[in-house]
Amino acid sequence: MQILRSFYNLVRKLDNFLGMTAMAFIILLACANVFMRYVVGRPWGWVEEVTVFTFVWLTMLGASAVVHVEGHCSIDVLVRRFPSKWQRAVSIFGDLVVLVTLVLLIWFGILLTIKGQTKLTPILGIPYSYVDASVPVSCFFMLMYYGRMFWNSLRGEKNTTNLDDESVEPAQ
Repeated sequence: MQILRSFYNLVRKLDNFLGMTAMAFIILLACANVFMRYVVGRPWGWVEEVTVFTFVWLTMLGASAVVHVEGHCSIDVLVRRFPSKWQRAVSIFGDLVVLVTLVLLIWFGILLTIKGQTKLTPILGIPYSYVDASVPVSCFFMLMYYGRMFWNSLRGEKNTTNLDDESVEPAQ
């Protein structure tokens, strides 16, 4: 169990680090290009391409971070009117649908990444597979987070998420 916790914490830290790095990279690159355009008078043509690709990664990593902190929205007006047994059953069913969807997104994201190796970007000639890889990678992170929430839900435990603690679950 400790190995799983350690792996989970590693994935969580990697997810956060990659997201923060992508955001900082976009900001620095945009500022550098503004400098090149208005001060030097020679803007870099490739910046838009790299910024868009980094933004795709940032969006996907941001989605996984939202899943980690349980920030996704849900409309449960109808479900709340059900008896508690039914509420739990609907919740479990919904969680299973999300888990299956994430597995499918990982599978088809891998296929998309493989097919993207032959398609190149117009300016830099980078394979699109580097961008397409954001789908399976971030969905894997989401699967880890959602799988943990689902497991805790099945066990009847409340999910508690703290963004900056070292271990998400208390060590035993």
